[in-house]
Amino acid sequence: MHSLSSASIESLPNELLLPILEACAVPSLFSVCKRWRHLLASEVMPSLYKKIGKVHVSPGDISKQAFILDMIYKLDDRLSEGEKAKAIFKQIFTLAKSFSPLEFKENTEEKRGLTLDNYSSYLLNINRLLLWKRLPDGEEYLSREEIKHLPLEKKGELFRDWIEENCKNITSLALSGVGLTCLPPEICQLSKLQALDLNQNQLTSLPTEIGQLSQLRRLDLNQNQLTALPTEIGQLSQLRRLDLNQNQLTALPVEIGQLSQLQELYLNQNQLTTLPVEIGQLSQLQRLELNKNQLSSLPEEIGQLSQLRGLDLSQNQLTSLPAEIGQLSQLQGLGLSQNQLTSLPAEIGQLSQLQTLELNQNQLTSLPVEIGQLSQLQELYLNQNQLTTLPVEIGQLSQLQRLELNKNQLTSLPAEIGQLPKLGVLNLNQNQITALSTEVGQLSQLTKLELAGNPLKDIAEKIRQRFHLQSGRK
Repeated sequence: MHSLSSASIESLPNELLLPILEACAVPSLFSVCKRWRHLLASEVMPSLYKKIGKVHVSPGDISKQAFILDMIYKLDDRLSEGEKAKAIFKQIFTLAKSFSPLEFKENTEEKRGLTLDNYSSYLLNINRLLLWKRLPDGEEYLSREEIKHLPLEKKGELFRDWIEENCKNITSLALSGVGLTCLPPEICQLSKLQALDLNQNQLTSLPTEIGQLSQLRRLDLNQNQLTALPTEIGQLSQLRRLDLNQNQLTALPVEIGQLSQLQELYLNQNQLTTLPVEIGQLSQLQRLELNKNQLSSLPEEIGQLSQLRGLDLSQNQLTSLPAEIGQLSQLQGLGLSQNQLTSLPAEIGQLSQLQTLELNQNQLTSLPVEIGQLSQLQELYLNQNQLTTLPVEIGQLSQLQRLELNKNQLTSLPAEIGQLPKLGVLNLNQNQITALSTEVGQLSQLTKLELAGNPLKDIAEKIRQRFHLQSGRK
């Protein structure tokens, strides 16, 4: 078989040379081929960068893959794709060298092939060792003289057998902030795990083997880069708490509804646009947090969550609520601030256990009269809406302690406002109120009255003296 000379390499057209370089990454070609470095930077490396993106985010659009990859490796946006690929490998080799210093020496990038297969192999084995070090006696074992000088891949091959022999009875594992970029499939061998903390890593996906952790009761994945959940998540039949705050999720699998024991589900700061109807099957769910997503509507099945006590939907794109919201008979806290609600359904009044209702920064022009049926309501936040009046039924809120109405269009208050025996804070700043009726003076528990930014002309003398108001302002 004839060897390729520098001249013969130079004579190859790009369409033939590129596949050879990309597939083989022969080190000797690096020094003899003048076009290698140029092609590596201009064509091969960008292609490799895109392929690495698919390792972490698949399926998905190219821009999403690039965004996640840049987040994981903290890459400068100004770098070309070729430069980013080399920067990724530099970080990978640095990590690999920390685990196998004798194997990875100077100028590693030039001595080893920058290929997708190599990247995938390094990635898996590095993450195996990151996990291994956090297992009981794992770091001590890896520090043994006969182990620490083994090649990275050989260490990775030992991982499965070591777990089998040493970790059968582990029930809790803390892996927060250890730098994981993938979760090794060997996690499934920890079959007795009840609590798994994976917060503050760089995970973009979970292995299908996660579903084999049949005794898991708590799974924390806060502050990762997850773009999707595997369908096998539904196999975690004992799961009570699932924390997915601050990820990149755009949808939930329908299998989420199979988590029949789930009590807490945290999904704040993701990119969810819809919820699957199967969410209604979570019959034991007590807390559901969806703050800072992109939800424009809720499925009717939300009303089937009969045990729900806390529901946070703040900072979404909701324009309306389904009537079924009124079926949440155990709900105590409902967060709806910073949406686009123009009205509330009459069924809101059926929330007989509701204590806190947050509706700041919406587009409400009125409140339904049924608001007065909220007999347990203690806090009502309505700042920055477009309310011009309040229903007289507001006076039926016998447990209300705080009423926030800052930045609306109110011109007056109903006399029934004086029937709120427990009201301690009343914020009316920046409205259009010209007169304050004597009924406010009947609020015996009122300790804070905010009136700044109103064109007040008439304030009852008793109220003026009580709150030290001058010229219609506090």
